[in-house]
Amino acid sequence: MLGMPRRHDLDFVRVAAFMLLILYHVSLMYNSRTFLLKAPDSSPVFDVIHLWTHPWRMSLLFLISGAVTGMLLKRHSPDALRSARTRQLLMPFVLGLLFLIPPQMYVWLRADQGVDISFTDLLWHYATFTPVSLPNGGQAVLIGLQHLWYLAYLWLYTALITLAVSIWPNLLSTVGNRLAVWLSGRWMLMMPALLFVLLKLLLRPAFPPTLDIVTDWYNHAAYLLSFLLGAIMTSRDDYWDTIVHMRRPAMILAVVCAVGLTLLFPALPSDTPEIWRVATGRVFGGIFQWSAIVAILGYARIWCRSENAVVRYLNKAILTYYVLHQTVMLLIAYELDRAGLLSASSFLPIAVATFAVCALSYELKRRLEASWKAVFPARTA
Repeated sequence: MLGMPRRHDLDFVRVAAFMLLILYHVSLMYNSRTFLLKAPDSSPVFDVIHLWTHPWRMSLLFLISGAVTGMLLKRHSPDALRSARTRQLLMPFVLGLLFLIPPQMYVWLRADQGVDISFTDLLWHYATFTPVSLPNGGQAVLIGLQHLWYLAYLWLYTALITLAVSIWPNLLSTVGNRLAVWLSGRWMLMMPALLFVLLKLLLRPAFPPTLDIVTDWYNHAAYLLSFLLGAIMTSRDDYWDTIVHMRRPAMILAVVCAVGLTLLFPALPSDTPEIWRVATGRVFGGIFQWSAIVAILGYARIWCRSENAVVRYLNKAILTYYVLHQTVMLLIAYELDRAGLLSASSFLPIAVATFAVCALSYELKRRLEASWKAVFPARTA
């Protein structure tokens, strides 16, 4: 296993999932959910984007991250991997908090809350944690990770698993072998789906998602489960064979759940829906969460076995895209809103412009790094 080939299927799914995530975040300005900036008009089409992708998208990304972590732990020491992930994840996280979150707060205060504040004043409030007075008489403390929460959660899970493997080197293979009976055949589709349903029914009501790393217990349970499943699945090739074998029933089940959620919530509810509707939606959502992942991974395993130059390039660029995209899209949308041009018809132009700015930024970053290395070559011992 030390010489295991690169999983091009996981590269493809990772890139596609992040691209979908960017489109999803653009759609938040047009659907019925609360967001930092909202277009004056909305459409049920954008609610469908949420219903059909939100249950499984982040769990899929954490599972892929777990799988990559599991494979890297076969070739690198836990301490070396934890150190590399700290540099890779925490540096853009800190830089994002310093430079990317303040513009998002600025857009939110001016466009959504109607606060007349300069960017200089906002930076002072942001740096000193001084509350901003709102027109409704309330106050807002400018604290929040926004989309950067993913980097913090991923680093935390990576730190936990590398520390565990440091103590118990055979942890993943031992757990993988013991779970083989419960993750074979149809059980691969049924058992994780049941766990996700139970989490939604039992844990989510007590701990609704907050994206606060200290209190976000439901999300931690769901995403850490996904991360660990990915890491454990790298211990045995037959797990991936089972994923491929179960791809068709998983796809059918995912489509059924997507239709069921659409019928339950033809538009995202602005008020609290009935208890039965919430419970049924959580059952559908938990099953959808896992069946969509199995279907995507199964078909990708068949269709994406060879290396692709575009995917290889984007796989290196996608973290930069992710870190930049929400600030970029909000600033573009804010200028359109000031010009009276923000509407449902601007969804695609904003999405395309966001991708373009992220692509140009990554190219600039890549060329600056190459120039730096040329001027200051790394010294070898």
